Amino acid sequence: MYAPIHAECLALIEKGLQFDPIYGPELSNHLPMALVALTRCGASPHQLEHFYQRYTPQLQPIRRGSPTQETAPELGVRDSFADFYPQFRQKIATQGVASVLQQWLPVLLPGLSCSAFHGLIRLSYAVETGNANEIAVSLAYWASEYKALGELHFTDQYPAETQLKQADEHFRDYAFQPGIIVDRVSEVVHQSVYRSIAAVPYDLTESEIARLTIRAFLASNDFTLLHGVTSFDALLQLMPFVPDRRLALAYYWQAYVAAFCSTPDRALPSQSQPNDTVPDWIGWFNKVATLSDDHSIKLTYSCSRLYQTFQFNDYLAAIQMRLATHQEE
Repeated sequence: MYAPIHAECLALIEKGLQFDPIYGPELSNHLPMALVALTRCGASPHQLEHFYQRYTPQLQPIRRGSPTQETAPELGVRDSFADFYPQFRQKIATQGVASVLQQWLPVLLPGLSCSAFHGLIRLSYAVETGNANEIAVSLAYWASEYKALGELHFTDQYPAETQLKQADEHFRDYAFQPGIIVDRVSEVVHQSVYRSIAAVPYDLTESEIARLTIRAFLASNDFTLLHGVTSFDALLQLMPFVPDRRLALAYYWQAYVAAFCSTPDRALPSQSQPNDTVPDWIGWFNKVATLSDDHSIKLTYSCSRLYQTFQFNDYLAAIQMRLATHQEE
């Protein structure tokens, strides 16, 4: 179903390492993620090069660290990226990718919401490529942007779906200050009403997370909730390196609920889609290969992978809904 990650894709990802993970007003550089998704959906080398040329003019040069840096960089400090990067490169060279991921994912998971989930997402794509430098950049990006949402608590007082309904009620009329996703999430977690519904249900399952996140996105077509879908896919891809799967799911759900509260256009999960939807992978992937919208590219790829695991027709409907907005391309 998926095309292999060929040499042309890997060469563009390596070339793209000259660019910083952040550009503009704290936006995430999606270049390597989109290149992988395009390649796996069957985009040709020419189409990849075309995307690269269209996307890169907005990016900024990668930050460089001090060659005399001797102290360990500090987690959650943006300026530490340039020092984390060479340290992760060295760790991967001496310990191997699997060992570094097993050591660092438990450290980073409490801050997986950072940069609108993009540290998590970029790392999952980097691991898929096997490119050590891209993995190091992704880890450095996540580590330097890290921001925990508070101590993790569990509850048996409500199921996950009820939790989202309470979140919607508490934040339905809340007026957010101007800002992007990370600003609104930060604002949410400082509200007492958020803390009253922030505990993670004890009985939370992967299937339930899959069902609720894709239905919430389908009901709203919201930009923030789109990231809820793609980040859940990313988390599942990294699970082989996570020692405590239940804890990882809990940190993800804690972050998702905060993001859900922060979404002005949120909508409660709707009913599932009819079971008679027939996937059109060839047609959809051919369409994706022509797109310049990195979010639509990544969403389609993530939904296709999640569908293989959970068989929810909601993922097919989400692909159709998103691609329908690109009829002009």
